[in-house]
Amino acid sequence: MSVVVIAIATDSGVPIFSRKRGNSDTVQFSTIASLHGINMFTKCHNLTMLNTLVDNGKILWKEYCKSVTLIGIATGGLECDLELLLASIHDVMIFCIGKKELETLKNVDQTKRDLRQCYPLIDYLLESLDPNAISSPLPTLVLDLVQSFLCPQAQQLQQALDNYAESVTGRWACLSIHGHLVATSSDFDELNPREARLMLLLAASQDGAPLRETPVYLPHMSPNVAFRAVTCKLLSDVYILVVCGATPPLSQIDEIVLLCWEGYAQVIKEAKLIHPRNFPMSITFEPCVLAILVINIPKRRCVFSRHLHPTQKGRGMSGSHRLDILRTFYITTARDLAPELRIDDQERDYLAGLTETYWCSEYHKCHAQRMRNLLCCVLYTSTVHNHTMRSITNQILQDLSSNKEIYW
Repeated sequence: MSVVVIAIATDSGVPIFSRKRGNSDTVQFSTIASLHGINMFTKCHNLTMLNTLVDNGKILWKEYCKSVTLIGIATGGLECDLELLLASIHDVMIFCIGKKELETLKNVDQTKRDLRQCYPLIDYLLESLDPNAISSPLPTLVLDLVQSFLCPQAQQLQQALDNYAESVTGRWACLSIHGHLVATSSDFDELNPREARLMLLLAASQDGAPLRETPVYLPHMSPNVAFRAVTCKLLSDVYILVVCGATPPLSQIDEIVLLCWEGYAQVIKEAKLIHPRNFPMSITFEPCVLAILVINIPKRRCVFSRHLHPTQKGRGMSGSHRLDILRTFYITTARDLAPELRIDDQERDYLAGLTETYWCSEYHKCHAQRMRNLLCCVLYTSTVHNHTMRSITNQILQDLSSNKEIYW
């Protein structure tokens, strides 16, 4: 697989950056110029170039802020939502430098330098599309959801986050473990889901720094006025992020962190044990279940696991293969069960009222079912009968809805 994203100044055609993931060659300047030329030619004729298909791939053009054109190229059989990827990268650009600077582009060279701080976050987004990137510190499954895991300690950690945010005069706070959202402050849901996702990416991409502050712009809530995001490392692979004002200084926050969190070390260690299963041990799964993706639709959060049975292997199917199958099933089919997650404006009346769907192949089966605000996608072995598959998925949803250790 290969995915390349190129940013170009719309008016001048000057390349701003190019980032790639996979085995493709670096895109030459002449190719970038040709791709931009195609887009400009259509604009001169009052047309819009949406996308084009190439050998085993797709190219998409998207203009933002009337100043920047993003070009996405996905090849090698990669099943991804290019439009959503480009929208996410545009959010990252605003997140780092603000919408006003992106709209004006008064000095392209300066903007190019400023946008270098975006590269780690953009690279994480691109890497998340690669099912073979098992070693990635941010094992993200899909771009439009915040990847989480469910642990019984979430409520205790939320109380600690509320106390911590109040102590530093902050407003939104979250705690991540292994790049997964585990707990949030009470008002964290005020953020747009894509803003929450950016916060999670920022919290988990601090390269081990014990304490760091970063000015950030919220693409939907505050695209032109920066907030101060303070990230602190509590334990290995455990970070807390809080959005606060100009005070208190970092030296004082360091002391507040110790006061607020010193009594929660054991609670956090117990929460870490949930990973990589990502579900409490009180939730059991049948041996025929190879992987599962559960989505909380209103909160735009998802929980994915391919480690449901510690003593049982995936019957010859690698972990990356299971991830790729389930993600492809969600993107192409299961997402239609939740119109609220739809990112386009296309009418699909024939899907109204649909609550379940499935795939069957020689090697595996997939089944998705929606129950109120939860959408569950399950990867099964190929030997499972369809009626059994439906029964198991329904039972999983029942367990998730009634289990008192489940706290989103």
